[in-house]
Amino acid sequence: MKAKSFIALTAINVLDAFVTGAYTLTVPLLLIKRGVSLSTIGLVFSAFPVAFLTFRMLFSSAADSVGFRKFFNVNALGNLASALLYAVSLSPPSYAAAKAVQGVKEASLWAVNRSAVYEAAGDRSPQMASSTILFIRALAITVGAAAAGLLISWMSFEQVFMLLAAISALIFIPASVSNTGRRKNLTLKELFGRLDPRGVGGETWRTALVMSLYTAASTLAVGFVLPIFLHERGLGYREVGMILAAYTGMGAFLIPVALKATPSINRVVCAQMLLYLPAAILVPLSGGRLMMIMVMIMGLGESVSYITWESLISREAAGRENTATMIGFLHAPSNLILIPSYVLAGVLVEKFGYVASFSASAILFLSYSVAAWRNLSRFNDRIPLP
Repeated sequence: MKAKSFIALTAINVLDAFVTGAYTLTVPLLLIKRGVSLSTIGLVFSAFPVAFLTFRMLFSSAADSVGFRKFFNVNALGNLASALLYAVSLSPPSYAAAKAVQGVKEASLWAVNRSAVYEAAGDRSPQMASSTILFIRALAITVGAAAAGLLISWMSFEQVFMLLAAISALIFIPASVSNTGRRKNLTLKELFGRLDPRGVGGETWRTALVMSLYTAASTLAVGFVLPIFLHERGLGYREVGMILAAYTGMGAFLIPVALKATPSINRVVCAQMLLYLPAAILVPLSGGRLMMIMVMIMGLGESVSYITWESLISREAAGRENTATMIGFLHAPSNLILIPSYVLAGVLVEKFGYVASFSASAILFLSYSVAAWRNLSRFNDRIPLP
């Protein structure tokens, strides 16, 4: 493994994930505080996947030729700009603009993140390397959500976003170190030629559609829904931040345990269903300690499903000539389905209550689990050791 490159990638992911974790709490709660309706919040959040998908594909196509450093610098700039925009925004359109910039910063990272990790892994398992980065990101998101909950308890939202802007600026340091990836001249013909979906096989598109089911499920139950749901149940900013942190953190510690055990994909899928499905249904029907326990169990189920997610990606993309572009195509349906999912989440909660949104999530998660199992079991996938 290329140690220097992997350390730089880790630093980039820690800082980016910390800011992302803070956003998961601060942005929806700020919009509620400003009196924005849930359906409008869904529209604001839908600006994210529009920007993400557009730039993700362009960045992925270019990254296979020009290397990764430029895109990590774009990520640093996007983190900084989105934090500043959130700090000064006062209306839904301006919040949507900030969400779009957040989409660009995420696109620049994920256009190259897995490809850079695969390259840094060398002869090690690419699936294990990417799962390690996901574990590290999960921990950083945990800390970011918890820190945000504490900060907005005694600082204004604007001050918190300014602090996040300062943290974002630190990403430029490791971004300047990471210089992996192939570097050669790239013509516009090559750039857009790689984006021709006709060159993607049917099996890859089927895998991508399976992945989109998970994205829709998570958006309807978590997305901006979970923090608002917890706050409306009477929990303060600090408590909501700690619960969101635990949601990510408990699952994060489960990932390396599962990888160490090298379970079959059958057991992984079975575990994610047994954990997520009953918990998602019971969360809006319960209260007090039972509600918080159900949220934690749902988080464990979602975290286990990350292993399934990475198995789908690595099977299709690892070892391909244009790895970044292929990963971009795999995520395209997921990014497209985010748009109606955000809108639908707001409408479902506003018109029918939280039970409808969480129940729809459970149904979609069941569909994802079954489809992923059928997709991967043909290859007798087992989580590989490093």
